[in-house]
Amino acid sequence: MQIEPSYVSVLASVLSAHGHNPSVIGRIPSRPLDEDAFFVLCSRAVEATGDKALGLKFGAALQLGGHGVLGHALMSCRTLKQAAELLVRHNPLRSRHGRVRLAFNNGRTLLGFTPAFEVPGAPHFLCDVFFAAATNGIRQLLGRELARAEIELAYFPEVSRETYDHHLRVPVIFGATSNRLIGPENIMDAPLQAAVVATAPAYLRQCELLLRQMEAAGGHESSVRRLLLSSRGRFPSAPDIADALNLSERTLRRRLNAEGTSYQAIVNDVRNHLARQYLIDTDLSVADIGTLIGFEDLSNFRHAFQKWNGVSPSRFRHEKRRTYEASEDESPKAEESGTKHVPSEGR
Repeated sequence: MQIEPSYVSVLASVLSAHGHNPSVIGRIPSRPLDEDAFFVLCSRAVEATGDKALGLKFGAALQLGGHGVLGHALMSCRTLKQAAELLVRHNPLRSRHGRVRLAFNNGRTLLGFTPAFEVPGAPHFLCDVFFAAATNGIRQLLGRELARAEIELAYFPEVSRETYDHHLRVPVIFGATSNRLIGPENIMDAPLQAAVVATAPAYLRQCELLLRQMEAAGGHESSVRRLLLSSRGRFPSAPDIADALNLSERTLRRRLNAEGTSYQAIVNDVRNHLARQYLIDTDLSVADIGTLIGFEDLSNFRHAFQKWNGVSPSRFRHEKRRTYEASEDESPKAEESGTKHVPSEGR
């Protein structure tokens, strides 16, 4: 389990929005929290508020854009199935004790969840967080409400059914044999919209962040970069970019040439930047990363990345993480989250 600092910021905002002092969970950490530290943080929040619906409120407040580069990857997926598979493999609530499962059976999609721990005072906190965040994320990806979906929970509610209806917005069955979200399988392969109102603000904020990290030049080069990043992984052709900028393709190419670049050079630079960010900041597989940036063939992606960076994607990830770990070892140890380590046993 690796809980990003942005999630802690969301929880602090939820506490504040409901009249509670966010300082009860300590300072916002600068590094991801492990399972034990997250357990302590959740326990503090529940104990301080006494709010048994806090998990639902927290999960419903999580936006895809708040997942950082992983959120950018999810919103770049071509289908809901691809996004679901990524989220299952890299869900922040997945750990040595908790599990996330995706299965297909008799025309149904089954997304199951086993929580890593129970929070004192709100034993279903993690389940509430997971399903509220999952339904919210799927709505953002689809750009509409979930049709013909329901949630089965292996417990009975400690708050009103209306509270679950408000935050989950799908029918809920309590006292089931397992915790799972059930929906139609045929929706999984439908193409996701290129842009939807619900996700656009968060996605565009992530695009702007990536643009700043790329230190993009001004002029038409910057405009092309922005359009490429906003295309959600489906890089448009030069004629499409020119049309979006109200230019002819010939004029666009001439102006990019005057700026010392070309459309293909910008595409390669954006692809390379995204690939490097995904390799450093996520655990996405090399194959998944290649697909997200427009390479259907893994060998073609590896060849291109080697050409751009002089090393393979796997080698690049290994070297960057080894460098990061070395710098961490040389840094003084500090309790970033304001919590102490609590062993998992005995919860």
